[in-house]
Amino acid sequence: MRLTSLTVENIRNHTHSHIEFSSGVNVLCGMNGHGKTSLLEAVSLCALSQSFVACPDSALLRRGAESASVLVASYTDLQTPYKVGVKIGLHERKQISSSLGKRLTPQDIIGEMPIVVLSPDFKSITAGSPDDRRRFLNGILSQASKLYMANMLTMKRVLKQRNSMLHSAKLGHPIDMTLLEAWTEQFIQVSAEIVVRRWEFLQEFSTYTQRVYANIAQNAEEITMQYEPDNLAAELFTAKPSVEAIRTEYARIFGKVQFDEKRRGTTLAGPQKDEIVFSVGGGVAKECASQGQHKTLLIALKTAEFEYLRDLRQETPIVLLDDIFSELDTKRAANVFALLESGAQTLLTTTEERMYHDYVAAFGTSNHALFTIQNGEIVTH
Repeated sequence: MRLTSLTVENIRNHTHSHIEFSSGVNVLCGMNGHGKTSLLEAVSLCALSQSFVACPDSALLRRGAESASVLVASYTDLQTPYKVGVKIGLHERKQISSSLGKRLTPQDIIGEMPIVVLSPDFKSITAGSPDDRRRFLNGILSQASKLYMANMLTMKRVLKQRNSMLHSAKLGHPIDMTLLEAWTEQFIQVSAEIVVRRWEFLQEFSTYTQRVYANIAQNAEEITMQYEPDNLAAELFTAKPSVEAIRTEYARIFGKVQFDEKRRGTTLAGPQKDEIVFSVGGGVAKECASQGQHKTLLIALKTAEFEYLRDLRQETPIVLLDDIFSELDTKRAANVFALLESGAQTLLTTTEERMYHDYVAAFGTSNHALFTIQNGEIVTH
């Protein structure tokens, strides 16, 4: 996939900006707060229907503006043109259109223009909470599989309805038990499918990550990835689990906790509580890994994400690197530069123009461009 142009209106501090990209490495240089990351967020809005920065859509609006829009023009590896536009506003629903049609939903565009984002904020994937790791896993699988994304949306909708009924029960209000049982059955069915797909994914993805990490760390230590589904017995996962076996186990669990759920007013089991454990050198990464190991693991995970999506979708993801080189030493920066040589188009933000010249000096390629971002305006060199 290659971006050819990006047009933004009223995104963050950009009133109106238009940029035409090189098909290789594009370096967006400027001081902090001047609008570099905003351009990456705009690309993310067209690829994922939301910013990769955790924030509501309204936070993307330029101060004083009531609406904002982004338009991306691109083409696939097979040279097929693809355009997507997103409009957001304070008083209207998000409007999405693309080469596929108008009045689209986020589900329609996610995965059509695959992207991989690496930012210092993503260190929470290896060092943060289980929710951070689930978000990472869900992000990859949603770009890889329309079915998985549909199942996740169904699970969230059913979970919301179920929790609403349980909260009413906690407050002492009478509830329709037949309806609650129906929501529970639907939750069990979709949850079992999600759990099996997550297990399958981690078997595939761990192979990519282990190979990349061994290359970066020069086989200094091994890493492992372990899936820990909430409340489900480990024996179910000694071999490939079946959806039916997971459904049966969930039915047993929910029958057991139904009194506690009404007392506490919330769902006490399910994929929304799963954990993915990364281990480095035999120790759990979030507890034992050094800062250097965390950085190496994060680069390995993101490189693996790129390779996995490329192989599965038969489409080269666009790579967004948001000010990561300020966090990396020379060795790890070199490994990221190697990713840039994979053939992917890359958008790279930095406060130091030397990063651009370092890249050109290292690889001598002519397939690159430098842009200076200042107060929400773009200067092409």
